[in-house]
Amino acid sequence: MNKPAIMHALQLQALNRLVEAEVPMPQAGPGEVLVRTVATTICTSDLFDIAENRFHIKLPRILGHEGAGEIVACGMGVTSLHPGDLVAAHPVVPCLQCAECKRGYRHLCSQMGHLGHDREGTFAEYFVHRADRVFKLPANLPVATGSLLEPVAVCLEAIARAGDIKDRVVLVVGDGPFGNLIARLAVRAGAGRVLVSGREPFRLQRIPGAEIIETIIPRSVDVSILAVSAPPAVQDCLKALRPRGRLVIFSAVFDPMPIDLFSLHLSELEIVGSCNDEDRVDEALECLSDPELALQGIITHYIPFSNWKQAFELARNGQDKALKIALVFD
Repeated sequence: MNKPAIMHALQLQALNRLVEAEVPMPQAGPGEVLVRTVATTICTSDLFDIAENRFHIKLPRILGHEGAGEIVACGMGVTSLHPGDLVAAHPVVPCLQCAECKRGYRHLCSQMGHLGHDREGTFAEYFVHRADRVFKLPANLPVATGSLLEPVAVCLEAIARAGDIKDRVVLVVGDGPFGNLIARLAVRAGAGRVLVSGREPFRLQRIPGAEIIETIIPRSVDVSILAVSAPPAVQDCLKALRPRGRLVIFSAVFDPMPIDLFSLHLSELEIVGSCNDEDRVDEALECLSDPELALQGIITHYIPFSNWKQAFELARNGQDKALKIALVFD
């Protein structure tokens, strides 16, 4: 009997214990594809999973969910994709059967699967994914840039949840990769002014078309978008809103916090959530292929998988010199 092929992967084995492990290479089952990873980017949520595991991931688990690569095998029944196709993965796997999926809200599926959570993720030389959640990359798009597919798609959802922002004043609070993306996409959507509040000059200087502000002025914006997981930032977003303004909660705030409902009542404010994306893959690929948006600039560092410890250290503590980190494979 032949031994199964072995691959290298980053496996979370316990809180704050991410290790490089040798594991059996996965096989594509019916309706699935096997992808050789070319690049996978580190998300802030990966850092939360390692340190806190708030989503109760069953360990051990290969983490990672922002990945792109080359299909090397297709499972039974897969006809729209073929070996050799260059693709990006969307990590969210809707069940297609629950009430939310049938209502058309597959991104809010009540039985949602997710790469790196209930199935092995992209921090590995190979990963398996359901074929309908894997998307061919345009010919002009570098594969590594394709790993930004889902980050761009979810940021487009935040812009959509903000409503019609054409000619309006939009405040983005947070200067990380998602704040950067949201600000760029708000400019693309025709906002009259895009203001960004953050702490790191290196990151703030990398947002073309936005105005960087040091102080948030009360009642000065039409839309606030929360792009940092910090409770005080929620209050800043609310205070900045004009009457009839809207706050979009993009970044997760895990702990309960007080909201001044009386002020919300008096000014007829709105608070909406933005979680995952509502079928915005095509638009995300269009944005990634747009040379004027130059979204590849979100990735500031390409680090070989063999140097993964350096990559994660930079992602955790390199806010003064890094934005998005990609692990790349030979």
